[in-house]
Amino acid sequence: MQASIYELPFRPGAFDGCYCIGVIQHTPDPQSTLRALPNVLRAGGRIAVTIYERKPWTLLNMKYLVRPITKRMDKQKLLGMIRRAMPLLFPVTSVMFRVPVLGRLFNFAIPVANYTNERALTAQQRYDWAILDTFDMLSPQYDQPQTYDEVRAALKDAGVIEVQRRANQGLNVVGVKGA
Repeated sequence: MQASIYELPFRPGAFDGCYCIGVIQHTPDPQSTLRALPNVLRAGGRIAVTIYERKPWTLLNMKYLVRPITKRMDKQKLLGMIRRAMPLLFPVTSVMFRVPVLGRLFNFAIPVANYTNERALTAQQRYDWAILDTFDMLSPQYDQPQTYDEVRAALKDAGVIEVQRRANQGLNVVGVKGA
């Protein structure tokens, strides 16, 4: 089913659960999105969301500094540029991202997705992911990370109770739709 997240084609209370991963920050209005999702939950229904977290330094990440240019580019041209650059970028970032302490800084400063710590992936899988996720990093029209307080407030406004942040990496929030 394809629809606007602000006008979901389901009756109110249609679902026992709602899980939304990696989407909310890519909508034009994350707060409205967070308030819209609980509408499809029955009372007592559970909601879980994963959203890019905004910290004081988040918007200094290089992807946010180059995205004003890359999000306006023709998507096929952008993907082609990434594919042509990856034979150089992949091995270089494979080394740089593994450097103790500095690797995290390099990862923040170089807008390339390279999952050097994913031991379960083959080199080819990491390479393919690097192309796709670098494109995903540079192409979105919208990317508005949120704070936990913003997420909690929007969900509470929509009648979600027992809002809790999960301890796992990222901004993962769960709650229950009130009566």
